[in-house]
Amino acid sequence: MRKNFAVDIDNVLAHAEEEVQRLFQEVTGEPWPTEMYGSAGGLDQSSLDRDCLETIFARFHEESIPRLPLLPGVKPALELLQTRYRIVLITARRPHSRPQTLEWLTKHALPFDALYHTEDKTTIPESLVAAIDDHPLHIQGYREMGIRVFLMDQPWNRSIQDPDVTRVCGWDALIDCLQVRPNIPEP
Repeated sequence: MRKNFAVDIDNVLAHAEEEVQRLFQEVTGEPWPTEMYGSAGGLDQSSLDRDCLETIFARFHEESIPRLPLLPGVKPALELLQTRYRIVLITARRPHSRPQTLEWLTKHALPFDALYHTEDKTTIPESLVAAIDDHPLHIQGYREMGIRVFLMDQPWNRSIQDPDVTRVCGWDALIDCLQVRPNIPEP
């Protein structure tokens, strides 16, 4: 039986950050405040006006998700991972974006076994052995549960210096860490 590997979507599978920053600038008329928010993930905890925040996220979920590009190497990496693990996608996207998310996954023909929309990624009803995410809060939650964690390198998570967290610079690096290549025996 394959064990469960948690995979985030935004900024791990999908190139989402630039789109959220574009929407922020369009809605507020201001440039992205990099000194305040390292990533879009920080907006939910920000002091930004709630109506403005909801407008940004509503537009992201309704308009942007279907056209987000993949990060390099995603599809072949997921195909390789799925030979050894169940791919459990866990996203902090709002639950009402599930149809758009499924449409995006289908459009890109990405393999997966389960999809969850939740802010607290450690509460899903699946036993996880490993996870890859880019958000510091989610990384911490996985660490607290004793899950093997891979951190998709992004500018907003470079302060994480945990010896129990493996930083990867892309999907090829993750595959190399896991040694999930064809004709390579499991460790």
